[in-house]
Amino acid sequence: MNMDEKKQFTSSGKENLVNNTDETLLLVSGSKGDKEGDKKYVKVLANAILQVFAKHGLVRLRCVGAASVNNAVKSFILAKGDSDKKGDKIYFDPSFTSVQFQGETKTAIVFEVKRLV
Repeated sequence: MNMDEKKQFTSSGKENLVNNTDETLLLVSGSKGDKEGDKKYVKVLANAILQVFAKHGLVRLRCVGAASVNNAVKSFILAKGDSDKKGDKIYFDPSFTSVQFQGETKTAIVFEVKRLV
């Protein structure tokens, strides 16, 4: 992970999901086995999607690993439900990219959240 991709933590100890250099890029994490923690994380991520989308009109969710893809999809579904209630229709467009992660090149999935027109 290079310096631009490190997750930051706020003063309350909460993880900042936004990439340091690109405010539209959310770095999605995943864990195995912590169902309660995952439920909370999915809700936090869904709110982050809505906040970044409201500010920039675009969100990109970058996932490495199956658990992070699972969390991203669940979060998008929650965000889409809230967005639909407000009259905004959103969808995501998936793609692949390569990233440097812990000294290795890994394949990541990027979900680009856009407004449906």
